[in-house]
Amino acid sequence: MQELETVEELEEELEAILAKIDGIEALVYEQKMDAYEGFVESDKYKDRVIELGYKLKALGIDITREQ
Repeated sequence: MQELETVEELEEELEAILAKIDGIEALVYEQKMDAYEGFVESDKYKDRVIELGYKLKALGIDITREQ
């Protein structure tokens, strides 16, 4: 996979991952997936979200603060 460098590329990937997590949340809410399965599925994205957060912070964007 090509290394993402620009803020736009990093934010785009982060938004895509967060949308997947939201989709998992919706499935759990609608009881189409149990809570444990939802946790396991969403946990797969944790490390990548953290990695993207560090890269964005290095570029001056702190994703831990509401804007």
